[in-house]
Amino acid sequence: MSAEDRRYLNIALIAIAAITAIRVAVLVLSPLDLYPDEAQYWWWSQNPDWGYFSKPPMIGWVIWLTTAFFGDAEWAIRIGSPLLHALTALFVFGIARRCFDARIGMFSALAYLTTPGVSYSSGLISTDAPLLFFWAMALYAFIRAMDDPRWRWAILGGIAFGLGLEAKYAMFYLLLCAGVAALLSKDARKVVLSGRGFAILVIGLLLLLPNVLWNAAHHFPTVAHTEHNADWSAAKYSVSETLSFIGGQFGVFGPVLMAGLLIAFWQLGRGPERSSKSLVLAAFCAPPLVLIVIQSFISEANANWAATAYVAAVPLAVAALAGLWKSRLLWLSFAIDGLTMVVLWLILLSPSFADDIGLGNAFKRMEGWQQLGDAVADEAQSGHYALISAANRSIMAELLYYAAPRTAFVRMWDKDLHDDDHFQMTLRLTPPAHRVLMVVSPQEAPTVLNSFDSNTLADTVTVPIGGHHIRVTQLYDARDYRGPQTSR
Repeated sequence: MSAEDRRYLNIALIAIAAITAIRVAVLVLSPLDLYPDEAQYWWWSQNPDWGYFSKPPMIGWVIWLTTAFFGDAEWAIRIGSPLLHALTALFVFGIARRCFDARIGMFSALAYLTTPGVSYSSGLISTDAPLLFFWAMALYAFIRAMDDPRWRWAILGGIAFGLGLEAKYAMFYLLLCAGVAALLSKDARKVVLSGRGFAILVIGLLLLLPNVLWNAAHHFPTVAHTEHNADWSAAKYSVSETLSFIGGQFGVFGPVLMAGLLIAFWQLGRGPERSSKSLVLAAFCAPPLVLIVIQSFISEANANWAATAYVAAVPLAVAALAGLWKSRLLWLSFAIDGLTMVVLWLILLSPSFADDIGLGNAFKRMEGWQQLGDAVADEAQSGHYALISAANRSIMAELLYYAAPRTAFVRMWDKDLHDDDHFQMTLRLTPPAHRVLMVVSPQEAPTVLNSFDSNTLADTVTVPIGGHHIRVTQLYDARDYRGPQTSR
């Protein structure tokens, strides 16, 4: 590495370290409770396994590791996210340096770290953080393998591919992207259609094998859940959903950076001097975007479902913006995305700020759970209950974390014998259950209480949450549970 390249790397390292340190400090100081999915992932981490109902096991492993070092506080559960994004930014630097130069690498690392999607993701723990880390590692290894025939890069790529699959099945997009890259680039083709390409595939699938065996032993719940999310059986063919998803990508990636990506694709489409590595970046960006756009038209798609596209998209967009108007558009992108990052920090530190700027609804599911957990724990202790039960996954997950100290077992009420989530699969409420502290929303209460012989309202917990809403939860002394009534 030249002295100039090292200088750009050092600048990137300092900036990444500073941003990450602030993010960790904000997590430590934030009063926001765990989002229901976060509480569920924490519960998974208490029972390390090769798989879980709705996701592969990596998210549970990450939380198990961070909480083993730092304890079970909310920030300790979430800290893996900003740390993984920081490491991903370093791989983005390496990718951009190999495809362009170290200056573009520095800007790309900072652009990745400050995209609105990553800024938001760094404030909570989700499967996207490990997925993007392993995707960036795999892409870096692939690009290195294009220039270097040594097997080390194929082995690294295979490990990254396999561990990425253990984070989220969206890692399978990598195979499609590599195939498209092989069509566009002779250098990529030499990797894909070789023993090294086969090794990447085999190593990755071998690392996924334990999760496949776990799924087989549990009737493939993760695969079924993934199919349910796609929901092609209830096709809508909605243009408005597609436009909404596309608009959301400008928010996730940043409006100016997205404009830069479109400019980069336009330049690749018309430019006679297209570098092999730029085409490879396009190949690792476009397919996930196209697939999820199609998904949004057929059914629906969350804004983060195309997240893997943006690891390769960042260097393409940064290089395009850096070449226009003396990089002014690139600096505008940093200004907008940096401001968004600071606003998110302020919301994490003071959730009322979200209400002040009209974003309270976006954070309401991260508020009020501690109060509910305290009320349930107090009622369970004073009423000498042996069982606590919830009727939906969100409340169940939050009770497992916040209803402490627990003097009663927590179980999941289920209307039938079909497993709809991890709690129904592993912690289902079953007869005989003579006395249960049933925790339900008012909407759920009539259906749920009908499965007991008798019930008495013990308490109503009313908690203010974001968007000037309130969450009302009822606690019932429910007697003699009759069990699931039907199966489907």
